[in-house]
Amino acid sequence: MSDFGGLFHFSHNASKQKKQRRSLLRRFDVLFFSTMLIFTALLAVVAMFINMRLRNFAYNAIQDSLRFYDNRLDVELDQDIMFLIDSCSSDPDIIRLRTTANKNEEVGCIVRIQNRLTSQVTTHSVIRGFYLYYPDKDIFLPAYSTSNDGTAGGYPYPSFIRELIKSHLESGSVDEDLLRNWFFVEDQDCLLRLLRVGGTYIGAWIDLNNLPGFEEFSGNDAIWLITDNFGRVLYADSSLTKEGYEKDYRKELWLPVSKSLTKPVYASIPGVGKKIVISFKQSFSDYCFTVLLPQEQFLQTFHSLYFLLLLLVLWAVMFFISYNYMGRRIIEIPVRSLMAVTKNIHEGNLDNRITPPNDYEETIQITDAFNKLLSEIGDLRISIYEEQLQAREFELKSLKNQVAPHFLINCLNTVFMSAQDQSKLDVTNNIISTLSSHLRYTLSDRTTVSLAEELEYLENYISLTQSRFPDTLQFVKETDPAVLDAEVFPMILLTLTENSIKTGLIMGEPFLIRVKVSKKVENGETFVCLEHTDSGVGLSEEKLEKYNNILEQPDVPEKGTGIGLYNTAMRLKLIMGQKATLKFANAEGMGLCVTICFPYKKFGGEQEESHEYSDN
Repeated sequence: MSDFGGLFHFSHNASKQKKQRRSLLRRFDVLFFSTMLIFTALLAVVAMFINMRLRNFAYNAIQDSLRFYDNRLDVELDQDIMFLIDSCSSDPDIIRLRTTANKNEEVGCIVRIQNRLTSQVTTHSVIRGFYLYYPDKDIFLPAYSTSNDGTAGGYPYPSFIRELIKSHLESGSVDEDLLRNWFFVEDQDCLLRLLRVGGTYIGAWIDLNNLPGFEEFSGNDAIWLITDNFGRVLYADSSLTKEGYEKDYRKELWLPVSKSLTKPVYASIPGVGKKIVISFKQSFSDYCFTVLLPQEQFLQTFHSLYFLLLLLVLWAVMFFISYNYMGRRIIEIPVRSLMAVTKNIHEGNLDNRITPPNDYEETIQITDAFNKLLSEIGDLRISIYEEQLQAREFELKSLKNQVAPHFLINCLNTVFMSAQDQSKLDVTNNIISTLSSHLRYTLSDRTTVSLAEELEYLENYISLTQSRFPDTLQFVKETDPAVLDAEVFPMILLTLTENSIKTGLIMGEPFLIRVKVSKKVENGETFVCLEHTDSGVGLSEEKLEKYNNILEQPDVPEKGTGIGLYNTAMRLKLIMGQKATLKFANAEGMGLCVTICFPYKKFGGEQEESHEYSDN
């Protein structure tokens, strides 16, 4: 009757928990919307990834164009500068002008030098002019063409170059930074190159307002600039002013050039709006080419791809909505019918049957199978439950029968060793008396005893072992009286002690066994904790891992090593339930520590009478 009461109690609890469970249809909706959100998030991630790849592709394309243009300029500038250096080394007029004191000869040399240098400056040349300066004679010799495109009346006389060189020479020498590379001359919109060959200063200049080959960037609403590495704008073409910028860009405009060298950067420019900044480090100077592009122009090639991506998102949303509607229609009708019957099952009524809600083949098969299952449940549940109880009882007896002979052999061996000395008859009689007590305990049919009784027989076994190994084994016990009446299975501690002595005790060497019994309250439930520690060498990390999962190690009972510990773990699971735990660890300063925790249950049986068997 108690078994049926347990079934009724379980059914009653299941009915009470019904309100805490979610409905299948609601769960379907939650899963559907979760899936749709995840899919949408993945689409968003993919869209962001595609957008980043497209931005990088467009950025790299413009960077490649800037790199090509920079290489072209670098090659042409190197050729012109090498021409000028070679001329200074080999041109007799340049050499003669440095040494002659004849004024007429100087004039002739200047005319010939200017003619030869001017012929090098063509309409399509990047170099807009050469110059030579003889500081000893204060002769400044410019050579440039006045017929270049876009110059109207020709170039003005570049006197600023002469004044720049003279201002530096007044301090003793020209700054080495100026001799190292091309540099920007403010208020002149030009890049200047200065070299020193012997006692003569030579160089060339580039007019940024007429820099050839940059039309591909200056068109299509793009703005091109020359900036330094810190983002200060040194030069801007006329497009910046046409776009609406009214301030002095050399003082007011700063751009994220350092970032735009590796990736496209958005920048908001007053009066102009939001632009994409792309920069490239010049190979012939310490400055950067910087291009400002409208966002539409930057990604205009990929507008159609964005449109297709938007269509894909809309299609996915429509698909999920349709799938949700059809899915609910498929599962809602049979689920409604099943819910009515499951309600009766929770209440313990198995007589109701399901009527098919429609004539679909799948629905009819489900309802017929469910009705057949209900008919068989009533006949099978009692017999199955009884078979489970019988199997559990048989398994417990089998485990106990494995432990008893193993323990008995060790005890008889102790008696045999003690009986060898006839002068210790009293000791032998005491051992036999203690052994008989243990035999009554271990051979008893009881499946549970009190914790106090288990501790009493544990001390008896310690006494037997101390008789066999005098002055070797020490035993320390700490107990909490509040849990000594707890229900345990026989030999829960005896097995651990026997295992410790078998594996760790050595004749003549001190060996300590410590047993601690304590109470623990967790989540309002009282637990009994048994801590068994010895002073042996402990276990390796590999064995600790194995023994902490001993029930999942099939080789333990098969190989015969650790069978006592395996049986203890198995009996703990079968008798104490799933909340019981068994843990193995190495204690600090000691050996192996085995901790057993299980829910507290007061022992309700009677202690075994000491006179139940005779001690013959």
